[in-house]
Amino acid sequence: MKKNVWYGVRGQSLAVYARYAGFDLALYEDYDKKVQAELRNRAVKEALFAIKSACWEQGFNVESVKTGVYVIALSNPLSIQYRHKRSQVIYIGRGNIMGRIKTHFDRKLFDFMLGLSGANFDFYFAKPARPGTKNYFVHVEHLMLDYFSAQYGGMDEKRRFPILNKSAGNNRHYAEGTDWWKKPLKAIGRRPLWELMPTDFSDFAPLDA
Repeated sequence: MKKNVWYGVRGQSLAVYARYAGFDLALYEDYDKKVQAELRNRAVKEALFAIKSACWEQGFNVESVKTGVYVIALSNPLSIQYRHKRSQVIYIGRGNIMGRIKTHFDRKLFDFMLGLSGANFDFYFAKPARPGTKNYFVHVEHLMLDYFSAQYGGMDEKRRFPILNKSAGNNRHYAEGTDWWKKPLKAIGRRPLWELMPTDFSDFAPLDA
């Protein structure tokens, strides 16, 4: 497992997770509450298994990373129209990666993905490391959120972060090092063909609430 290197798991689909679990996501609203709960439980298990397996194939033991950083993004061809520019990033986080991802699915991420039925999602994971620093991963998350706000969201009286974030993280005031952490935040590769913009009726609760 390499440090300060991003591992990507792309094109993840809630509909596929549900199908592997034996359900049709298109019929979610037609199921009774008990079946909906079972669909959620099984689909989340499928999602976690798929993410862990994809990471293993790249030589990254994501389950062992307790001080990691991660990014959740929309897959091509979709993006979000933020104040300055469009971006596919919807959340930047840190901590026990698989524990955090499971919590996100259980609380808010399943519903967000359900609301964008048919959309695929990308996940990016890394284990930050820097000699002479303590809790470097905490600082990296702050750097990423700060960069995102400057590039996409805005840095005026109301700082704007990815649609499912609510705070700027924790600045540990370390001296500037390399900017390896920027990679999943930049628009790289094939350009998205569509951009989404939340309406006044949208209620995207932050994942870190």
